[in-house]
Amino acid sequence: MEKPGDCGLKEEYSLPEVCGRLSISVATGRNWVRMGKIKPTKIKSGKPYFSSAYVNEMLERLRTGKSLKTRRNKAYISGNSLYRNYLPQPSQNSGSVEALMGVLGQKILTEGQVRAILAECALQLLCQAYGIESGVRENYLLHYSQGEIQLGQYGALVQELALDSGEFTTEQCQKVQGELPGVFCVPYFWEGNTDVLGMLYSSLKGIGNRKAEGSYYTPTHIVEKLICSLFPDPKVGGADGWKVMDPCCGTGNFLLRLPESFSIGQLAGRDIDKVSVLLARINMALKFKGAPVSLIKEQLKVQDFLLGEEGRGYRLILGNPPWGFRFGEEAERLLRAKFHTAQGKHVESYDVFLEQSLRCAADGGRVAFVLPEAVLDVKSHMEARRVILEQAQIEEVIYLGDVFDAVQCPSIILNMRKATEPMDTYGIKVSAQGKNFQILTSRNLTAGNFNFHMEDWEYRMVQKMANEGNTTYLKGQAEFALGIVTGNNKKILQGRKVEGSELVLKGADIQRYQINGSGTYLVYEPEKFQQSAPTGLYRAKEKLLYRFIGNQLVFAYDNRQRLSLNSCNILIPHVDSLHIKYILAVLNSRAANFYYHKMFHSLKVLRSHLEQIPIPLAAEGRQQEIIAVVEKIMEEGNSGKWMEYYNRVDRLVSSAYGLDGTEHRAICDAEQEGGLKTKPI
Repeated sequence: MEKPGDCGLKEEYSLPEVCGRLSISVATGRNWVRMGKIKPTKIKSGKPYFSSAYVNEMLERLRTGKSLKTRRNKAYISGNSLYRNYLPQPSQNSGSVEALMGVLGQKILTEGQVRAILAECALQLLCQAYGIESGVRENYLLHYSQGEIQLGQYGALVQELALDSGEFTTEQCQKVQGELPGVFCVPYFWEGNTDVLGMLYSSLKGIGNRKAEGSYYTPTHIVEKLICSLFPDPKVGGADGWKVMDPCCGTGNFLLRLPESFSIGQLAGRDIDKVSVLLARINMALKFKGAPVSLIKEQLKVQDFLLGEEGRGYRLILGNPPWGFRFGEEAERLLRAKFHTAQGKHVESYDVFLEQSLRCAADGGRVAFVLPEAVLDVKSHMEARRVILEQAQIEEVIYLGDVFDAVQCPSIILNMRKATEPMDTYGIKVSAQGKNFQILTSRNLTAGNFNFHMEDWEYRMVQKMANEGNTTYLKGQAEFALGIVTGNNKKILQGRKVEGSELVLKGADIQRYQINGSGTYLVYEPEKFQQSAPTGLYRAKEKLLYRFIGNQLVFAYDNRQRLSLNSCNILIPHVDSLHIKYILAVLNSRAANFYYHKMFHSLKVLRSHLEQIPIPLAAEGRQQEIIAVVEKIMEEGNSGKWMEYYNRVDRLVSSAYGLDGTEHRAICDAEQEGGLKTKPI
């Protein structure tokens, strides 16, 4: 996995630069300054600056976990962490690496120690793959340094891995083994085209370092899924003359899993992590028996794909580019000068990798990447989608969900073909939520949102809801507000009411149509909060409260001027001729939830989503009919009766959308199939 690096050291850093090095937002950084968690060395023109020595000291404290015990900076605590789902199961090597982690504990390793452990593993794998009988059962590295194991030309690869330059001597080996007793007795097993070295390396780096570097090593079963999407018949690989590139090859897992019909001369790998490239070369020596070391080195290089790669005409570019990497100032300047996708407030690493890959692909060539699902719909990636619209034809989208170890980020496989004609949705294959289907319509696709979750009938349904009948939208006709962010829940929130405190609602307190206060209280002092909305919005005569986190719309009505935390947000509609309780019924309906789920497929209910949901302009009489039932639902305590009322309102709202009985039942069935069943109180 490529990790573009910083471009030099500085004597002092601005707050945004410090936040970049700590992998926190600038808003969080400001809050840390205000709370005294980080202290500026000087103030210039009213802005805080930090000395290089202070920043390095802070990074060291974070790395060792000695201070700033917050959720975000856990990414910088070093240590060893078994990457459990990396290898296909069952695998003997999972037990081996787990045993190694047990021996190491949380010992912080030097780069030399990490390289020695990796070299030990590489020696064992090469001996097994090439049938080298040495009589050695453990401490392979020590025996290799004493000349007892002969690897021929591949010894140079191990030598370079173990030590950057010079000869790895017996004395050096004994020193490292003395520092890490028991570590060189762990057995490893060659398992064909399986990236044992990658699992070991990523485990030694630890989950914290993997996140901080943007390095999400792809589990082998996901690599296999991507390869199978490209080559459904494993016996049929690339034709003669194919050029294949992994621009962020890491330890070479994607190249390892390619069909056997490929030769080493057809494959290229680039990465700026030197150790990763050294391991990838060893993996290629394991895959391509007898391949010349000189050719392996020529094909897999330590090189920056974004700023250093000028190759063109690749028939296939595949892999998993780094996510969320924070570039240095000079690197950002160079990237902004080169890429359309680098013009936003922040340069997202996988966006520029997409653009560069399409540049380097041959006409008609393929680009297949594992990416965050956000690339399809989040506003900050709109330019990347525009580049795809202009330069590619999407052929397959596979929605993966959360597949990376200890990382909550829904992911996809995006399989594209470089094209010159306008992109057409017709023929795109989709795999989502256990369903496999093909889009057989030419849909209106814009850079605003690439939505491929819908089958054709579902697409027709949402189009009808949006375009047929008389509808309006909340955009420009509503006030939105976030709930309170205290900045210190432990200190500010209370479990019981005391003098001066009042109830504050959380997202979990909001049910459809009803509010169940959970007994959390605070003293309303907005000047002490990290973030809060204007007081008038909390104290509005009428407002709607909704859960911010979740894959459904869940709204309740409040006319008691209650406070809410940031998991419970505020909507105050101002739509002429539409009553607030009618809008409440629409947003809580199965029809609106169907539209929301199919259009946005998000785990956060964003303002931008709510502003795009069509609201039917019902006549006054129809609104009053719906409101009369809504008021019964709001007071109903019996779950059976509540469900009866809900279903009655739901049918009325579907009718307001212009949906007939068959279409309403289809939405109900889709709710059941999608695991989004409406729950009674």
